[in-house]
Amino acid sequence: MENKDVFIKTFPLVWIYTIVVGIILFLTAGNNWAISFVLGSVTSLMMMSMLYKSSKRILQSEKKDAVKLAGRNYAFRFFFYALILVISALLDNLEILGTAAGLFSFKLMLYLNIFLEKRGEIKWLNIILGYQEELNHL
Repeated sequence: MENKDVFIKTFPLVWIYTIVVGIILFLTAGNNWAISFVLGSVTSLMMMSMLYKSSKRILQSEKKDAVKLAGRNYAFRFFFYALILVISALLDNLEILGTAAGLFSFKLMLYLNIFLEKRGEIKWLNIILGYQEELNHL
């Protein structure tokens, strides 16, 4: 399986992870932690979606323009992550640790997805998520 496919298949996993962890945090730690985690996780999803879409444009442009575009996109993502963390730190009803944990949710699920793909233990997940090309190989 290509890395691009693993990257795309990670998006629904992160949504499931966000919902489950958000509910668990809401029931155990309270509303502030749940909202903070969901804020970080949704921010992570949004930024990874932007990365995926912009990487297509970067690959189609000339090298000089691609370097500038990639640097600009990286700086924007870094600034946006910092902005979300600062907002989370300044507001009393948000927890900065919960937001930071949410920001790592995509990376965590991506690594888990790659690990399971390499071990060949991801077929059940492909069935749940409805990836037809995987069903044909069972």
